[in-house]
Amino acid sequence: FFKNKEQFFNAYRSAQLSLQQRDENEAQLKLLLDENETLKQQLGFKEKNKRNSILATVIGNNLEGTEKTIIIDRGEKEGIKIGDPAIVDEGILVGEVVKVENDISIVRLLSDNQSKIAATIINKEKSLGVVEGGYGLSVKMNFIPRNEAVQIGDLVVTSGLEENIPRGLLIGKVAAIENEAYQPFQQAVLTPSSDYDRFVYLSIILSK
Repeated sequence: FFKNKEQFFNAYRSAQLSLQQRDENEAQLKLLLDENETLKQQLGFKEKNKRNSILATVIGNNLEGTEKTIIIDRGEKEGIKIGDPAIVDEGILVGEVVKVENDISIVRLLSDNQSKIAATIINKEKSLGVVEGGYGLSVKMNFIPRNEAVQIGDLVVTSGLEENIPRGLLIGKVAAIENEAYQPFQQAVLTPSSDYDRFVYLSIILSK
């Protein structure tokens, strides 16, 4: 029981603050758990593949229009070079380094309109092509030979034909196929395996 209105409202405010504090603590805990899982996956890739990589935090981005780049807090002094691939989780390619300064680097995401990555479809023919950005939420794989069978759901990985990008990094899945009779090649619309707008940490695979 409360002796007066003031006691009641004080108790009410105290209960509200307690609930707010509980929600804040719960939110912080969920963030920490998510970040811990992300870091474990990045470490798992490094241990499994024995590749020299460095963890970085995203500190800025430019995702307007067809330009899709992010800024990370690692740079030349950590050994990062132009052309080094950027990955998340246990080996999902999300972009490559296009500019390096002493303490920061700029990563061009696969969805950027200037992005071009040599890739392979995991099908019977191991079809080769080029994954290009600039298509909004999806990316496209171009220059796939017309006579090779591509199915919706086929996985697409890096081909290893580029100097700094190892073979087998996951890019995405085939979501749609465009195979016009009058075109010399077929195209595949891909669903990326990672949401380019949402990761906080990534790893840079350092070139030798």
